[in-house]
Amino acid sequence: MELKKLQNEWDSFPEVSMEERPVLSSDLEKIVVKNPLSDAFYLRKKLLVRIAAISSLWLLNVGQLRIQWITNGNDLYPVVALFGLLSYSLYFHIRLLKYADYPTLLSLPLVIFLGKLETVLDKYILSFKFISGLAGFYVLSIIQIMLSRWSTGASQSLSTNNWYKWLIMIFIAISVDILFLRTIIPRYQRILETVRKYKDGIQAKGQNK
Repeated sequence: MELKKLQNEWDSFPEVSMEERPVLSSDLEKIVVKNPLSDAFYLRKKLLVRIAAISSLWLLNVGQLRIQWITNGNDLYPVVALFGLLSYSLYFHIRLLKYADYPTLLSLPLVIFLGKLETVLDKYILSFKFISGLAGFYVLSIIQIMLSRWSTGASQSLSTNNWYKWLIMIFIAISVDILFLRTIIPRYQRILETVRKYKDGIQAKGQNK
């Protein structure tokens, strides 16, 4: 329904081909971008929230990394690995937001617009892998905090055994990834498939003409 409505909006432009339609003015862009796309398509807010959250975690991680480096702590390698994952996750989301270029997205010809929307949705689905990986680190931290309150011995044993920590982190990351695959991701996969079929259908009609 959203795509049908969007095509009607494009078709309503009077006597101007898609390729000839001018770029929308900045004021008009602000008006148009607000409503034509539902939350399922318009991922700007979600990406901004993720970027803000990952940036905050990155700053905290830099402080932890400095402390671990100076003291040569037991968590140095996990903290370094977390720093790498946070850095790449932040880069990935910023690049995806920049690529989407939402202020000018609706000024594109319909087929190009659908192609970009397809890529954004595909990359957004991939981004859940990063969230799963981060969950492995932070859920483990929560477990360690809880163990330190319940059993000091168990907490110290876990903190000094990197092998167990990595196993737990991997198990948590895989579990969260499976949870996403069963709950959130299927919705975006269905939307992605719809966009692909719709784009392919338009291209096929164009070739037949």
